[in-house]
Amino acid sequence: MPPRGSLSTLLAWKCPQCTARSFSTTTRQLAVGPEHPRFVEIPEPPQQTVPYNPPVKGVLPVPRNVFAGTPKDLSSDEQIALATKPPAREKKVAPRSREEWKVKMSELRRQNLREGLKSLKARQQSEEQRVAARSRAKQAERMKQLNMPEREDERLTAPSNNLDLDALFNKPIPDPTREERLERKRLNLEADLLRRQEERMDALHSLYMNARDFIVTPQQLDKAVDAAFGTPEKPVGFGASMGAWDSVGTGKSIWAEGRPARVQDMLRRAKNAPSDRAMDDAAGYSGINKDRIRRIAESLTGGKMDKEARQ
Repeated sequence: MPPRGSLSTLLAWKCPQCTARSFSTTTRQLAVGPEHPRFVEIPEPPQQTVPYNPPVKGVLPVPRNVFAGTPKDLSSDEQIALATKPPAREKKVAPRSREEWKVKMSELRRQNLREGLKSLKARQQSEEQRVAARSRAKQAERMKQLNMPEREDERLTAPSNNLDLDALFNKPIPDPTREERLERKRLNLEADLLRRQEERMDALHSLYMNARDFIVTPQQLDKAVDAAFGTPEKPVGFGASMGAWDSVGTGKSIWAEGRPARVQDMLRRAKNAPSDRAMDDAAGYSGINKDRIRRIAESLTGGKMDKEARQ
């Protein structure tokens, strides 16, 4: 690389007195565009909510225990009086002289010693009380945690290392309420068997009462079919007959009996709710009353009533 010439060195040098200097010590703000939030200067109030915590300079050293190493209480009035005894005889010194300044400094040192011993003793006592109170609080918290009962989740999730597994798997588990529980189950079983027996007897009695109407022969089947549907010569008609005024189609439709019961009508009849027609209410009440009387009679007599007795 060729060496640089002296002309380039002279051009690079600038006179310190000719350097442009600003008349302000604040930093110059850079130019910002109109889209910048700082383009328009808006005064901002100081943040009053921010706490002011100035940094603490230095560290307070641990004070030396000036009361250790001696059985005497250096902070007592007797020891302080011995350590800060005034001079035996007072000197007459000239005002504003060096001797007067020495006398003032001696009195100031005695005063500082008295105040320092008192403050150090008070500081030592307060520190001991604070340490003792913190120790007592920790001990109380420790005893509270030691005497605290075991939590339910810890008890349920604890390993079974403290259990007698041999007694748990190979010996009967103690059950103090076993006899009471077995007696209750025995009574429940007896009640259930009695209920089933009564239902079976009721079903057998109903079967016996209805057996007289069973169709077991062809003649009985033909008779039942003729009674239900009639014969070709005399078919069964529906609705009320008008006698000589019956037409050809009278009684051939099931709708002559009226419309069938709706689900709403059956629910109203089951709930014993009033209807919008008086005849329906009368018919519903009569049917319910007949059914109630039949059940009462069957309970009193202990048997089932046949169809003729129900009418």
